[in-house]
Amino acid sequence: MPRRLMGFAFAGADLVFEVAADGLIGLALGAAERLTGRKEPDLKGLNWLALFSPNDAELLKTLLDCVGPGERQGPLRVALARPGKIDRHVSLSVFRMPIAGAALSCALSLGAAPQAAVGSPPDGLLAASDFTAAADALLRDAESAGLSVRLDLVEFAGLGGHLAELGPDAAAGMRRRLAATLRANSLGGLGGTEVAPDRYAVLSPETAPADRLKTDLGRATGSLLDPAVVHLPLKAGAQAQNLRAMRYVLDRFIEDGPDAAAAGFEAAVQRMIRDSAHFRARVAAGAFQLAYQPVVSLADGGLHHFEALARFEANASPADTIRLAEELDMIADFDLAVVGTVLSALEAEPADCRIAVNLSARSLTLPRFLSAFEALVAPRPALRSRLLLEVTETQMIGDLDVANAIIRRLKSLGHAVCLDDFGAGAASLDYLRRLDIDIVKIDGRYVQALRRGGRDAVLLKHIVALCSDLGMTTIAEMVETRDAANLLRDLGVELGQGWHFAKPLPKPQWRVAAPPPVKRMGAVEEWR
Repeated sequence: MPRRLMGFAFAGADLVFEVAADGLIGLALGAAERLTGRKEPDLKGLNWLALFSPNDAELLKTLLDCVGPGERQGPLRVALARPGKIDRHVSLSVFRMPIAGAALSCALSLGAAPQAAVGSPPDGLLAASDFTAAADALLRDAESAGLSVRLDLVEFAGLGGHLAELGPDAAAGMRRRLAATLRANSLGGLGGTEVAPDRYAVLSPETAPADRLKTDLGRATGSLLDPAVVHLPLKAGAQAQNLRAMRYVLDRFIEDGPDAAAAGFEAAVQRMIRDSAHFRARVAAGAFQLAYQPVVSLADGGLHHFEALARFEANASPADTIRLAEELDMIADFDLAVVGTVLSALEAEPADCRIAVNLSARSLTLPRFLSAFEALVAPRPALRSRLLLEVTETQMIGDLDVANAIIRRLKSLGHAVCLDDFGAGAASLDYLRRLDIDIVKIDGRYVQALRRGGRDAVLLKHIVALCSDLGMTTIAEMVETRDAANLLRDLGVELGQGWHFAKPLPKPQWRVAAPPPVKRMGAVEEWR
C-alpha cells in the first residue's frame, strides 16, 4: 500500500518532502537532484528556505505558520534557489495532515502554476498594471480548468499610520508579511496589489474558507489591526465580463472602499452581460455603418486607398464601443464582420479601388481569428491585394514574435499591413524593429504639433527618415490644412489623410476636388 501511495504522489509531483514546524526537512522523495541540485539524503535536516529564491522566503514562512490542520494551499508559483542564474519557476502545493501534527507535507512540480507573465516582486506586491494583466491570464486559465474564482477586497483602516509609528525595519517587515499573506491566499500564488493606501485586492479560489484571509492578515499584523474583507464571487464561464466588472469594482473600491464596491459589483456584472448580448446582436445583424476616408499621395494628390471607419451611431466616435468589444473579447467577431462588408464593397467598385480595414491587435493574437479571416477571403483571391490591413493597438501588443508571424502570414496572402497610430505608445520603436510591416501611420498628435515646431516636429522628422530607411511607406493622419500637407510632403511623408482632402464618405468613391498642394516658388523651409 505505501508503494501505491507513492505512485499517486508522484503522479502529481516531481518531489515530495515533509517540513517540521522549525522549517527543517525531515523526509524527501523524488527528483531531488534534478530540482534542487542535492541528493535526497542531503535534503534531510536542511531548512526548506534554502531550496527557494530569497524573494519567496516570506511566503514560505507564512505557509508554515498559517496553513491549518486539513488545509491545502497551492499550487503556488515559486522560484528555486539558483544563485547567479535565471530563476526557474516551479509549482508548490502544501497540505497539513491532521495526524501529522505541525509537519507540512509539500509537493514540487516542474512547470510553473499560472501567472507566467509576472515574476515575484521583491516586496511581494504586484503593480496595479501587472495585477490586471496577470488576472486576465489567470481568469482564462481558471475558466478553462472549470475553477471558481472570487475577488477579495481588503481594507486595513489605520495601517499607514501604524506603519509610520514603527521603525523602518519593522515597518518593512510587516509589509512583507502582509504581501506574503495575500500571496499565500491567492490563486496560483499571484499575490495582491495595493490599489490605494491601505486597500488591497487579491484573486482567490472560491473554495478557500471565507474567514481564512481575514484571520491570516490579522496574524500578520500581530492582531493589532482588524482588516475589513469583502468576497466577490466571479461568474463562472464569463471571463471577459468578469474582467471588465473587476476593473469597475476596483475603481469603486479605490474611491469609496469595500462596501461600496460590493454594492455595485452584481449590477456591474449584469451590465456586462447585457452589453455583451447587445453587442453580439448588433454585429450579427450588421447594425453598423462604414464610412470611407480617402488616403492620398502628398506628391500629386492622387488617391492611394480608402480607410473604412466603423460607425455605430451617426457622426459619433466608435471608440467606446470598440473598447467595450475588446474588453468583452468580442472584437474578433466585429473585425471579421467589417472585413466581410469591405469585401462586398470592393466587389462593387473598380479594380483600382483599395480599402484598408482596422484590425485590433487583440484579434491577431487569437488563433481562431486567422483561420476565420482566411476562410472569409479565400473565395475572392483577386481582392487580397486590394484589401489593406491596418493594425490598431489600444493595449500593448504582448508577444511580438507571435504577432509578427501572423503579420507575415497575412502578407504572404497578398495583403499590405499597416501599423496605426505610430508614436502613441512607449513600445513604438520596438514595433518597428520586430514587426515586418509595410506602412506606418503616424499618430495625429505629431501632425497637429507640426506648425509649432519644437520636439514633436523634430521627432516627426526622424520618424519619417527611420521609416524610409526601413523601406516603410508613411501616412500622416489629421491633415487639416494645405500648409500642413506641404510641410509633411517636404519632410518625406508619402501619404496623407484628413479633412483637408476629404471627410469620411458613405461610399468608397472620390475624385480630387482641387489641384494638389504646391509650394510657393522660392520658399525655403528649414528643420532643426
